[in-house]
Amino acid sequence: MPKLIDHDLRRRELVEASWQVIADEGLEGVTMRKVAAAARCTTGRITHYFENREELLLAALRAVYSAAEERLVAAAKSDLPPAEKLLLHLEEASPLDKRRLREWKVWIAFWAVAASTPELAAENDRSHLVWRKSLVPLIEELAPGVDAAMEADLLSGIVDGLGLQAAVNFTPANRARVRDTLATHIAGLERRN
Repeated sequence: MPKLIDHDLRRRELVEASWQVIADEGLEGVTMRKVAAAARCTTGRITHYFENREELLLAALRAVYSAAEERLVAAAKSDLPPAEKLLLHLEEASPLDKRRLREWKVWIAFWAVAASTPELAAENDRSHLVWRKSLVPLIEELAPGVDAAMEADLLSGIVDGLGLQAAVNFTPANRARVRDTLATHIAGLERRN
């Protein structure tokens, strides 16, 4: 009887192995051989699922955004009060633990390349737009009288700026600054309601 293979699981395993290589070495350090070593498989297995390095890297970027998006959707659907729900949503997009730090290291590596690669820049813009749009209903629920789109831009800027600092220097103080700044901004929004 032939062995049953879960191809979706195999692709996910390879993508997650590429995340670790990207997080450790940046995009320039990613080779099929290194991803194979991280996934404990042959390069042949990778080329069975991904035609080339670029296809693997794009799959890695999309998958890291998708993993974060799953948590953001769950946060948005929670039964928490509006201020706590918005804070949870923003914290899920911030490098506050090792899993989210790895995601941020992948994003940072892609941002560096996207600055000179129009296709990656467009992919990044699409993902960021989806994220900012996901903030709007949460802000409207918390503070119906504010310009929710502008506040979404402000909050995403806070997360991007302080998140970058926390990802580059993953200290308790930097992670606390992300949380405290977000909580303070949300409290201000709540008072404006």
